[in-house]
Amino acid sequence: MPLATIEPSRRIFLSVEEAAQLFGLSKKSVYRLLDRGLLKSSNAVRHKMIPKASVDEFVAKTVQNG
Repeated sequence: MPLATIEPSRRIFLSVEEAAQLFGLSKKSVYRLLDRGLLKSSNAVRHKMIPKASVDEFVAKTVQNG
């Protein structure tokens, strides 16, 4: 199956644009989160790729209880 047809929810990494859409933020805001170290990324390829685990970790750390 070509990578382009795999749903973002099933992939291990998200692009900055996909993460922005997921969070409902701009790409610039996602880059700010990366710069502040609140999200982690891989530089193994030309573009920054954000591990889904990093997204899940960010959400768990920033969601307020009650």
